Amino acid sequence: MTATIDQPQPVLVSLPRAYGYMRVPLDVPDEKVFRLEQEVRAFAESRGRYLVSFFFEFHCGSHEAFEELLEELVKQDVHCVVVPSLRHLAHHARLQDLMLEQMNRVASAEIMAMRERTEIE
Repeated sequence: MTATIDQPQPVLVSLPRAYGYMRVPLDVPDEKVFRLEQEVRAFAESRGRYLVSFFFEFHCGSHEAFEELLEELVKQDVHCVVVPSLRHLAHHARLQDLMLEQMNRVASAEIMAMRERTEIE
């Protein structure tokens, strides 16, 4: 399930594009999710990337949004994914590694983690 950013800002359009990916438990208030989205957008911009949209994973153990993200990366020829932390991919380090490897293999994607941990995971 994706959420699209309204209209691209002309200054940012020339930046390389990126997608955001977040795992969001259903009990997290929308305000917290929105704040974290804003932080991820600012982080991406500070690293010279334009964040096109987010892919959200809402169900524990699901990888539906992750699979959609992979398809979109290939379809749009985008090679960067920004996550709040690697724990948004998975809590287990080996599963994180497998997901990182898959993004690299399928879409030659660079993964940028904003920080080690976040309030929402």
